[in-house]
Amino acid sequence: MNGEKILKFLLEKRSIVILVILLLCACIFTTEFLKPSNLSNVLLQVATDGIVAVGVTFIVLTGGIDLSVGSQIALTSVIVIMMQPKYGTFAGVLTAVAAGIIIGTANGLLITRVGISPFVTTLGMMTLIKGVALAISNSRSHSGIDPVFAHLADQRILGIPFAALIFILFVLLGNFFLTKTTVGRRYYAVGGNPEASWLAGLNTNGLVLSVYVIGAFCTTIAGILLTSRINTGSPIIAGDTGTTVISAILLGGTSMAGGIGTIYGTLVGTLILGILKNGMNLMGINGYFQTIILGTLLVISVLADRTHYDQKSRE
Repeated sequence: MNGEKILKFLLEKRSIVILVILLLCACIFTTEFLKPSNLSNVLLQVATDGIVAVGVTFIVLTGGIDLSVGSQIALTSVIVIMMQPKYGTFAGVLTAVAAGIIIGTANGLLITRVGISPFVTTLGMMTLIKGVALAISNSRSHSGIDPVFAHLADQRILGIPFAALIFILFVLLGNFFLTKTTVGRRYYAVGGNPEASWLAGLNTNGLVLSVYVIGAFCTTIAGILLTSRINTGSPIIAGDTGTTVISAILLGGTSMAGGIGTIYGTLVGTLILGILKNGMNLMGINGYFQTIILGTLLVISVLADRTHYDQKSRE
């Protein structure tokens, strides 16, 4: 019985346990990790994926998934940079946000009104958006010409990069919305039992549609900040964002089955990946070994999610 309690505790708190172990290892095996410049760099690096992860957490909580986030970021970067010479950065940002909302709405309508599964819908949208980005950019990267925009994401405010502050803001707002509002609690209900939620009178289609719009908006903001960091519009950037985001969400304790998870958990999962990548870079671990380690961590997270979900079902 004690063994079952320990296993249950470890499954429920696995993200905190992993984060503490990684922090200890990073401090022990590297001398550079705790330097303020490196910690600031870690925050800057995790900000983009973290903002996307906040938005996708809403989607996963309702039992969905969004595979198109990487392509959305690529399209955002292309739109913002290519509109700079003629229309200016502000117009490019507004256009990118509008495009993101349209994409999120299209995903939501295809899932709720047409009845296509979230996996197939967002997989198809991923390919479509990537094709649009390639067409607009003529299949090549373009450099930005706005020096103010180019330094926006890494601009330090009290020593913290601006992109990291936006990430923290999104975490706080996302957590407040999910835990303190009626709509947020309904997302959990839809993810936990869609049929019962519908029978209870909830507008399940409207709720599902809204989370894809939220996810697309967060992804667009992340894309704008990433574009600022690299000052480049590229149709092929952020190719691994979808995998990284899902990994962070799973590591944070959100269940792919829906109905279980928190924004703070996603924050912890994002930090786990950021610290792990940073620590491996500081230790000089080769890129392919890093990929193997991250892939292994994802598989373990999926297994832990499955085990935890099975336990909840038995209870």
